[in-house]
Amino acid sequence: MRQTGGEIGSEQACDTSPKRRLLLRIGQVLLILLLCGIACLLVLRWHWRREFRLRIETIRAAGYPATPKEHDAWYAWPQSGANAAHWILGAAAMHQEPPKEDWERLQRLAFSHGPERPHPAEPLAPDLLNPLEQYIRTNDKALESLHEASTIEGCRYPMDLSNGLGTLMNHLPEVRKGMSLACLEAILRSEQGDPDGAVRAVKVAVHAANSLDSEPVPVSRMVRMSGLITAGAALERVLNRVELTAEHVETLYQAFSGLDAGSGLRRALVGERAMWYPLFDKPQTIDHRLFGRMPPTAMLEAYNALGLTAREGSIYLDFAEERIRIAQLPVSQHLAALEAAQARYLRRRPAILVSLAGDGFSIMRSETLYVTRLEMVRVSLAVESYRRAQGGLPETLDQLVPKDLVAVPEDSYDGMPMRYRRLDRGFIVYSVGDDHKDDGGKREPPRDSRASNETWDLVFEVRR
Repeated sequence: MRQTGGEIGSEQACDTSPKRRLLLRIGQVLLILLLCGIACLLVLRWHWRREFRLRIETIRAAGYPATPKEHDAWYAWPQSGANAAHWILGAAAMHQEPPKEDWERLQRLAFSHGPERPHPAEPLAPDLLNPLEQYIRTNDKALESLHEASTIEGCRYPMDLSNGLGTLMNHLPEVRKGMSLACLEAILRSEQGDPDGAVRAVKVAVHAANSLDSEPVPVSRMVRMSGLITAGAALERVLNRVELTAEHVETLYQAFSGLDAGSGLRRALVGERAMWYPLFDKPQTIDHRLFGRMPPTAMLEAYNALGLTAREGSIYLDFAEERIRIAQLPVSQHLAALEAAQARYLRRRPAILVSLAGDGFSIMRSETLYVTRLEMVRVSLAVESYRRAQGGLPETLDQLVPKDLVAVPEDSYDGMPMRYRRLDRGFIVYSVGDDHKDDGGKREPPRDSRASNETWDLVFEVRR
């Protein structure tokens, strides 16, 4: 029997309506899930941005800069109006380099602590002494400017930290020239048997390096500390080559005392934190040329719109705060504490932008070396002070406490007391170095004669 058209349509409607209702329900569920997802994302976005803002306000409440603009204002100009930076940069402008081969040899003499540097107790060979004399004569005007700078306490170099990561640090190579020139003058004066001139030049070198003391940037901190240990290397030769009076030793001890071991590092890390603020606030505005692996701008814009940059910003600020706290610990604990902090804040929560900001190990490793060498300089000067007062060398460093040293400083590599050993003539103050192996004050051997597994110590030696 034939079905009518109406019957067929009614039957089809009955067959399809449950499917339509099912599809409609699925669509409604998906829409609800989508709306819930959007709501959750908006809540998370609000939460991440709020957390980031709260951390920024906490930094400001502590009196520290949180943004590049605040960072620039934090690096204050000298209130007296007298600025040593003008004289130091003026010296660099007048500086004249010798021929390339001589210049390279003089730079090794000034900056190297390895076996390629002449032993501090041995006189300089004529083929090195003659270029050194010519170099100092040629740069007498630059030296006058450096000596004048050393009479001025206030210093602020002309740079704009409000540019954040794009800040130009053109003055640092110029400051390094001044430090090198003063150290080489000290070496020459000691070769000429001029203790007064040698002591004055070492003080000038310390002042030039310390002109970066208040500059709240990690690279400035590293240049400063490198300059101070370069001045210490020049002092090692001075102590070996000329006889100093008790007044000379006291002058030098004062020059190297009061040089911070922690506050300057904290200041540099606080400044670095402010420089990285734009990366987490508006990463799409960062110059990609500053990084080798910066994500595309479109991705950064989307990342920022979702609030994920603020989330990473909170991770970075927590890690940065931890590094600042670590800087207050004894230097021997820095690297282990930093590894633990990195595990907490980076490895458990992998992120795109945080990895660009670095982990801080470079400056902490450098700090360990620099602080160790500075402590060796201070201890050696304390030994010299004891010798002039007592007429002989101490048997142990404990004999220097409390008159010449408040306490025997620790070796920053292993946390043990700094090592000291008397020689038949003179003494050695030394650190075990990063291999943590005590080699009895052994100096680094020449590269072409050392064994593959040979070790040595960081040494300050006086043979007189």
